[in-house]
Amino acid sequence: MPAKLSSLHNRLAKLEQEWAERVKREELADCNCPAMKSSVGFLAPIFPEALEAELNKTCPVHGFRQLGRIVRMNFGNQESTKVLQLIEEYKLRLAQHSQSSIEPEKEDDDDSEEF
Repeated sequence: MPAKLSSLHNRLAKLEQEWAERVKREELADCNCPAMKSSVGFLAPIFPEALEAELNKTCPVHGFRQLGRIVRMNFGNQESTKVLQLIEEYKLRLAQHSQSSIEPEKEDDDDSEEF
């Protein structure tokens, strides 16, 4: 009899795990966080207005939208200064939102950062 209970317990645990994974996949289907969807990273628009609009979007699953690695292009114009300012503001908001500390990732170049 204990063998049947053990088998039943194992099957139940497997079903519960499959159900939890299915629920998580369904929730993540609505996620619009680039960090969760792509390993390439978030390509920051070169125009500050477009970047600001992207940074102010929220995720229906996580609330605060996690961009992941931000890749920006620097053309040496005044707009790039505003883009850098917007990225810094995003980093501050992310730090306030996150319970854990932000550890910088080793970078290959100066134009990408992990958030």
